[in-house]
Amino acid sequence: MKLNKAPNNIKSIFNNIAQHYDLMNNVISFGMHYIIKKDCVKNLEIKENYKILDVCSGTGDFCEIIKKNYPDSDVYGADFSENMLNIAKSKNNCVSFIHCDATNLPFEDNSFDIVIAAFGLRNILNAEKAVEEIYRVLKPQGKFLHLDFGEKNLFSKIFDFAVIILSKLLSNNHFAYSYLVESKKEFPLPKDLIKDFESKGFKFIKRQDYCFGVISSQIMIK
Repeated sequence: MKLNKAPNNIKSIFNNIAQHYDLMNNVISFGMHYIIKKDCVKNLEIKENYKILDVCSGTGDFCEIIKKNYPDSDVYGADFSENMLNIAKSKNNCVSFIHCDATNLPFEDNSFDIVIAAFGLRNILNAEKAVEEIYRVLKPQGKFLHLDFGEKNLFSKIFDFAVIILSKLLSNNHFAYSYLVESKKEFPLPKDLIKDFESKGFKFIKRQDYCFGVISSQIMIK
């Protein structure tokens, strides 16, 4: 399967699956995705009144977790899928959601204490530019949390098989989840991502793997 990461195609995919996105996340992760996100937030050691940006925020899980646990934080969500943002807004009335492209963020330099990119860079045609934008909008000593699929091991192959089967049973857009499986296969391994982030000026702080390495988070600092 040749991946088409043209922005209009990716936007169409996520607009089409938005309605069932949360349900499918719960099913294909066996309920683990929310627990993992909560642990990632805890690892960020958020302080009072931090300004936080979730790039490729989707339906707003990270924004919801942060506002629930750190109500004094100033939280922004950014995504270019209108349908995803509409769902996020309906779930989070205390978060500022902005329709924008991750490769051209509408924020000033050195604006945020923390930037999160979860399951998003993998879908961006010019992911390098998105990382540069994340670096630009982070304050000095600001933290960058990246979360996505990790090791390509036996458990990852079992996950791929389960996603294909479940998407046929539960989703009206099997193609979108076939894209998910293929995109994770070509995505860099965590150790290579860390090197890529370091090449943009970040310094590595911590890596945390979940679900036998199928999911991996990396925390970097500007």
